[in-house]
Amino acid sequence: VVIHFPFLEDRGLSCAAMSDKSDGDCRSSVEAHDTAAAFLENLGICPNQLRRVRQVHGCRIVEANAITMGMDFPEADGIITNSPGVALGISVADCAPVLLFNPVIKAIAVLHAGREGVRQNIASAGVQTLCDQYGGTPNQLLGLVGPCAGVCCYEVSPEMVCSWRQAGLPAQGRNLNLTKTIVCQLENGGVIRHNIAVVPHCTVCGGGFYSYRADKTSHRNLVVVML
Repeated sequence: VVIHFPFLEDRGLSCAAMSDKSDGDCRSSVEAHDTAAAFLENLGICPNQLRRVRQVHGCRIVEANAITMGMDFPEADGIITNSPGVALGISVADCAPVLLFNPVIKAIAVLHAGREGVRQNIASAGVQTLCDQYGGTPNQLLGLVGPCAGVCCYEVSPEMVCSWRQAGLPAQGRNLNLTKTIVCQLENGGVIRHNIAVVPHCTVCGGGFYSYRADKTSHRNLVVVML
């Protein structure tokens, strides 16, 4: 069952979607090649159209043209492009996928926003990188925060939540609020609040998606965006 994001697709993207458990493991490894390829085929995308990175829980963002097919993926947690027919993909299993789309100048980004990436302000970095690379302004952007570990389930150690709060990031007791933090970062980056959509589904307790916190699984959901 492919999960589509009509908030973006209805505004001109050819694809903004995410796999779930029923699509199988879609991580970026040779073991998951066939299931990832089948998922892409359901989207009408050839595997050689997809660009991925080796995610390292940072805030580096690369241009899709810098990713060579068949080579080692570069270390990064975000990808941007303004090229039609180039699909961008990230793997998630509780970390938040963040999708950005400028419908005026036709440019997109996809970000892997885990706890460390969020601490490093990857959402604002994505906004700035997209505008610096292709032009346009943040207030033209549409943003979407996809399914991730919800505040209901993202409990961390007292030390970690203390560090999180000291960084000025929102928490609820000992539970981190990734989605709220990312929305704030997007707004601080200049994205208008009503241009930001949130998919209110917790990957830990909501079922349907692979969750590392729930199952310690190595399997991953794949998020794909394409002009």
